[in-house]
Amino acid sequence: MKKQAPSNIVFLILSVRYLCALAQITQRRPGMIEKGIAVVGSTTIDKIIHRNLSRSKIGGVTTYAGITYSRHDIKTLVVTNVANRDREIIKRLQKESIVVCNGQTEITTHFRNTVDDGAGKRRQNILQQAASINQLQVIENLKDVGFVHLGPLHPSDIDIEAIELIDRLKRFVILDVQGLLRSVKNKIVYPAVSEHLPAAISISHIVKANRQEYESLIDFFRMDLLELMRQFKINEFVVTSGHQGGFVQTITAEEIPYPAARIKSNGDPTGAGDIFLAAYAIGRFLNRRSIADACKYAAKLAALQIEGNYIKPDDLCLEDREEHQY
Repeated sequence: MKKQAPSNIVFLILSVRYLCALAQITQRRPGMIEKGIAVVGSTTIDKIIHRNLSRSKIGGVTTYAGITYSRHDIKTLVVTNVANRDREIIKRLQKESIVVCNGQTEITTHFRNTVDDGAGKRRQNILQQAASINQLQVIENLKDVGFVHLGPLHPSDIDIEAIELIDRLKRFVILDVQGLLRSVKNKIVYPAVSEHLPAAISISHIVKANRQEYESLIDFFRMDLLELMRQFKINEFVVTSGHQGGFVQTITAEEIPYPAARIKSNGDPTGAGDIFLAAYAIGRFLNRRSIADACKYAAKLAALQIEGNYIKPDDLCLEDREEHQY
């Protein structure tokens, strides 16, 4: 029978691994920036219904995180599937100096998000789904990048074979779990845990979840966050909670809380979480900031996005800047 190592020895081993990994990333910073980052996931058409008005615009982690990385002078490519008839979406991303690696699909993923200011929540429908991002797209496009940012928006967004291949490429992986804690029934999005979640978090160094997603994840695995991180060797886990701020847990048992940045005007929150995670990664691993400073910077950009002052609404609008009564 295999003898188990004492918990303090396991903790020491994981702590050393974490510090070594962090040192390698920061020491190689110029090279990692030169290699750039690939953001993988659906690029979407989002119909946002907010305060009795509707507007269609480009969305998805590839859009919000991709633009954030690119605006920080990081070589950015997105691996996504957009239908030929929606190539205007690709042109918008290219205008932001993003390299778009587009696959084959007959349709583009289309969300309808209804934002409820009073409850601070949004209701989501997926009206159509693009073809899944597959293994071939990973082979062709991720071999030369330094970082990979996974942004699945629904359980079948990225094929499990593609996720497993990313692991074999040994890249530094940033994951937003949002799409892996959803199910889609009759085009309505419900909270649920995807069977692909364990594979995705097992290859990830940084993981982000909002408060509801975090609680669902902990309940599913039946262990506390630190146990989960040590089992899957996650270096840092970011938990966001809107205007309440959030915290970052490290594998070395540190928990660093952060406050939300002040929002001067309450607008559409769509994409703020994606921008937060990208800005956190930029601050933390490319600019060598502390966790607290990286969170402060990320919260500032997320607040600017909600105000409509970071990625401007007109930069993403697909309706010739018109708003329609809903």
